Amino acid sequence: MDVFLEYLMTKKSTTVDVLKRLGVVLVAFIGCVAVTVVFPMIGSFLTPYILLGMAGVIYGCFVWLRNFNLEYEYIFTNGELDVDVVKAQQIRKRIANLTCKNITVMASDSNEEYKKEFENPSISKKQKAVYNAAAGHVYHVLYVHDGEKMLLTFQPPAKLLQAMKTFNPRAIHIDAADVVEAEQAE
Repeated sequence: MDVFLEYLMTKKSTTVDVLKRLGVVLVAFIGCVAVTVVFPMIGSFLTPYILLGMAGVIYGCFVWLRNFNLEYEYIFTNGELDVDVVKAQQIRKRIANLTCKNITVMASDSNEEYKKEFENPSISKKQKAVYNAAAGHVYHVLYVHDGEKMLLTFQPPAKLLQAMKTFNPRAIHIDAADVVEAEQAE
């Protein structure tokens, strides 16, 4: 029996994200003022290009702000998990590609038993695909890819957790609250 699950999760804006956006707008404003002041100082031949320079700064600001609109896509196919980040509904980048059989340990963020393993300095790469940290249900996945230890932090839905557990039940530890959530959803 084939197992295929696909989830697209929109990242919720945090206070830090809002402050970053305000910072980008402030930088754009300072850039427009700098263009207005610097272009005439360099030479009078640049004066007609002030509006063009300001338009370039404003366009750069919009492009930069668009990249704060993130979505995480979790695709699970027969024991293989792909996690992608989608920026501004246009740019897709693969964050992680792992097979459930290569998972060393997978446990909830609240599970104290495996916390030391997830904080191990020998982990060469850490990927994060958390869309709403305040909602909880954050899981860490420690796995080996091409001989390197990697850590993926993400928020899988309950159905995805159960599907992953069927492919590697000894390494994947699911909280009881997440199992109850899955049963209530059915």
